[in-house]
This record gives sequence, C-alpha cells and structure tokens, in this order.
Amino acid sequence: MKYEYQHLDWRELANRMSREGRMDELFRELMLAASGDVEEAFAWLDKASERFRQQVGFSREDFEEQLREKGLIADRDGRPALTRKGERSLRGMALESVFGKLRSGGKGDHATRRAGSHGEPTGVLRPWSPGDESGDIAYRDSLISSLRSGHGELEEGDLHVAEREATTSAATVLLLDISHSMTLYGEDRITPAKRVALALAELQQRRYPRDAFHVLLFGDDVREVSVAELPYVTNGPFHTNTCEALRRAAEILVRKHQANKRVVMITDGKPTALFCPPKPGRSGGLMINSSPGLDPEIVTATLKQGARYPRLRLDLTVFMVATDPYLERFVNRLVEVSKGRAFRASLGDLGDQVLSRMYGSRR
Repeated sequence: MKYEYQHLDWRELANRMSREGRMDELFRELMLAASGDVEEAFAWLDKASERFRQQVGFSREDFEEQLREKGLIADRDGRPALTRKGERSLRGMALESVFGKLRSGGKGDHATRRAGSHGEPTGVLRPWSPGDESGDIAYRDSLISSLRSGHGELEEGDLHVAEREATTSAATVLLLDISHSMTLYGEDRITPAKRVALALAELQQRRYPRDAFHVLLFGDDVREVSVAELPYVTNGPFHTNTCEALRRAAEILVRKHQANKRVVMITDGKPTALFCPPKPGRSGGLMINSSPGLDPEIVTATLKQGARYPRLRLDLTVFMVATDPYLERFVNRLVEVSKGRAFRASLGDLGDQVLSRMYGSRR
C-alpha cells in the first residue's frame, strides 16, 4: 500500500474556509433580498462585479460555481433556480444566523410536570410500567436489581427505566405582515421578517416535529403559504387587514388537538383594512382607510377578534418592527383584550426577541 503525502498550506486552508463562510452568508442574504430569484440575485452581482470581487475575495462566477457544486441551485426551464436542497439550506442558515446554537430546557420545549416518554432524561430511575419504551430501560441497573434479588433470571419486577420529562406539543400560526410599508421609507423590514419566519420553520421541523406550524401572510387579504414557499415571499401594494389575520389564525388553531396554541404576529403598521358585510347605503367588500390615526370601525372589529382569544385559549404575541405611535396605541389595546404580549423589536434584534420571548433559549 502506498501513501502520498502532500504539504498542507494552513494559510490557504484558512482563506478557503473564510471564503466558503462568506459565500454561505452571501447566499442567505441574496436569496432573502431577491425573494428566491436566483437570476435576479446574479444580475445584482454582475452590476457590482469589480467592487464585489474586491470586497469578498471571490468572483460572481466562483459564487455560482460553488452553489451548483453544492446542489443549491440548478437550471429549471432554462433559468437558474433554487433546488429543494437550496431551500432547506436557506432555512438552516437562517436558523443559525437567528438562533445560533440552540440549547434545550427553555419554555419552547413545552415541558409539563409529569413523567413522559419523549422529553429529556431527568437522571432519575423508576420501576418499569406497561407502555414504557424499550430504549429507556436501564439494563445495567435492572440486571443489578435481579442479582440482588437472587431470582437467577431477569424478571419484570427487576426492570427499571430512565425517567423523562413529559412534553406537550404545540400549534403555532405565524402572521407575517406583507403590506407596502414593509419596504417603504428606505427601510427593508420584510427581509428580516422573512429570515425569522424561515428560522422558526426550520426550528419547528428540527426540534418539534410533532408541532403544527402554519404561516399566514396578511395584506388586503390573508393567504397561507407552505414552508417551501417562504424564500419566495414578497410584500406588495397592500394595506393591513389585521382583523382577518387574527380571525384566520383562530380558525386554524381551534381545529388543532395540541394543548398549547399560539399566534405570533410580526407587523409594522396599524390596521387599515377590513372585510365588511353589506349595509344600507354601502356595498360589502374590502374597506380601506389609510388616513392618519386609527379608524374606529376597523379597530373595533379587530379588537373583537382579539377578545375571542382568551375564551379560545389562544396565546397572542405581537412583535412590532416600527415605532409608529398609532401602531403602539392599537397593539396595547389588542394585547389588553386578548391577554397577550407585545414587544418592540428593531430589525437587527428581531430574531433575538423572538428567540428569547417565544423559546426562552440562550445562545
């Protein structure tokens, strides 16, 4: 057998690892900003190709080649597009950037006080009982118990199992504001919100696979999207129909069997739209009021939806990504009637806010 030795250039290895790390970060941010449009992202890089190469240390061609080699993009109908692997990788990168290295033990684990079969081991042994998982049997301790009893063979009464914390599953609806103000005034609010949505979706799939997770986009109307569609979400020329968003979220959750049911809303604006039934002198349909201040009819209808939440045992948490005083005034009233919680989050710390408030984990 022959061995071939090669010189390992540690400096080159460090540079390569640095480039690959920057490529991963660039991939994540470009796909979020371009809403998953690979061709548009490459067009942006082409416009700044020389400055881009100087800043990041690799070319646009290097970037595309690596994405193709990793299987993150491929041609579809003659155009470069994200693959399934690329979509999963984007969610994973978002999870790492928002939540870092997760630790168990936070309130997101849905722990209860009784022993169960799916939680973390408690370090306590107890006698075996019907229904316990075979993988939880402490065989060494069970054999020692059998030897001490002098049975000569292992019997049912000798078996001990490692006790686990019980967990209850949860059902979550994420309400994501896609109104026009999410990209107005020179501030991009939709990209950080999407990053958090992708991270939450990946977190649910990795750590809480038994949980139900739904994403509703709300503007003039409300639309549910799958986890796979999240990278391609954009905001549009829409108003803010918070009333319909709260109603649809409750409609989904009341049908769920999970013990914990919660609604997480990310928004930057006060409610400005409402579906109205026909009235004398007014046809039914979408009512819009974008004037300054709070529209009494829209606010009243929206608060009525929030007031149903305590009766339905739904937990509401609102993250505000703007400092609009009318938004804050409305949200304060909403969380009062819904017995929910509200937090003001800057675009930079939105992920940290969601992490600490919803999952209680620490970096």
